Parts: sequence; structure tokens; C-alpha cells
Amino acid sequence: MGQLDLLLAHMEDIAGKAIKTGCAASRFLTPAEAKSVREYFKNDRRVSLSFDGGFEDAERVRAIFANPDWGTYDQAGLFAALKIKWRSQDTLTHRDILGALMALGIERDTLGDIVCEDACSTLVCLPELGGYIAGNITKAGRVGITVAEIGLGELPAKLENLTVKTVSVASLRLDAVLCASFGLSRSRAAELISAGRVNLDHKQCLQPAKEVREGAMLSVRGLGRVKLLEVGNVSRKGRIFLQLGLYVR
Repeated sequence: MGQLDLLLAHMEDIAGKAIKTGCAASRFLTPAEAKSVREYFKNDRRVSLSFDGGFEDAERVRAIFANPDWGTYDQAGLFAALKIKWRSQDTLTHRDILGALMALGIERDTLGDIVCEDACSTLVCLPELGGYIAGNITKAGRVGITVAEIGLGELPAKLENLTVKTVSVASLRLDAVLCASFGLSRSRAAELISAGRVNLDHKQCLQPAKEVREGAMLSVRGLGRVKLLEVGNVSRKGRIFLQLGLYVR
């Protein structure tokens, strides 16, 4: 049985629990996993399905199944939120914070998004882990940190800020949009695609000629993410104007 089959079988178990008890939720899912779960249950009338990561625009979310006769779920019972602070003269990244949490033996799917800002970071986790993390983590690498639980209302409104830019491409092929997004040569774009480092709408894409449609999310491991916000007019020379949103943490 493949990983996707295992995931969906587990979701079936959670849905069955929700039918009996009223409500049940998964651990945190990646965007690709959430997309697969949404598609699998789209015609299932036994349960209502929603996705929540604790705050608006969260990337990692929990799948929340509810018996249609049961009512709504309590968000506060599904998430804990933490704020991590360090000295302004120190520098910590998303990777540093995640590494410190992993060192505690915490599994990645028990954690939601981690948002790093100047001298602080906020994160979402399963409610049963909030107190444990706050009481057991004092360093990220060699940098001292303090951790405190906060209310969900204190989390940032959005995970990331978009830097918008306008570019033109000869076509909407994946490799063409990739070049325009990250300033790559066509050969370098082809290398990244063939190496499996490029995701289109959260799924690996190995087809350079795959059409990228308006609203699509494009990510390159090691480079970042970009969203195709708008496909605009065509120039006299046949080039297509695109509005891109680059994600910056």
C-alpha cells in the first residue's frame, strides 16, 4: 500500500470516529496531503470536512471531520499557539526553530506553521504539546530562547508577505514561468524540473511543457515559492504578461 493509500485509510478511520462521536481531527497535513483528502471526500455526505491551521492562510492544516448533525467545532480545543523570542542581536531561521523542536522528539505532523519575524517566531501545534514545548525548550542551536503560550488571536493574520512583480513570458509552459519567476536560464530550469525539485500546486511536476494556469502555486526546493496571480494581456510580439507573487518569510 502506497503512502497516499495509507493516508486516506487513516482519514477514513478519523471520519468514522467523527460519525460516532460528533467531531474528530487529523494531525497537521501538508498542502499536497490536504488537497488529496479534500478530493477524496468531496462527495462524501456522511461527514462535513473543513481544514484549519489555527489562523488565516495557514499552510499546514488539520482535516476536521464532523457529523453534519453535530454542529461546529471549537478551534481553541484543536490548537495551541506559542511565541518564541530571542535577543535582537541573534539570528534564527525557520530551520533553526524546527530543528530545536525536532530535537525534543516532536514529530513534524504535530506542528503547524512556524512564522519567523525579527527576534521572534510564532507557531501552532497540537494542544497537548503546548505546555511541553514551553517547558522544555530553552535553546535553538547555541541561541537562548524563551517560549510562552499565547492565544490564537495573537497569531499573525497571514503566514507570509507577497512581493508582487510583473514579467512577460513567451508561453505559459512550466519552464518558461520558472525562468521568469526566479531569473533562471532555460537550461537551469530544465535541470531543476528533471531533478524533481519543482512542485506545481504542491505536487512534483517533471513536465517542462506543463501549462501553468492563473492561481497556480509554483515552488522550487532551495529557491522559494511563487503564485501566478494573474495572466494579463499579450504584447504585439506575442509575449504574455504575468503578475507574480513571490513569497517572502
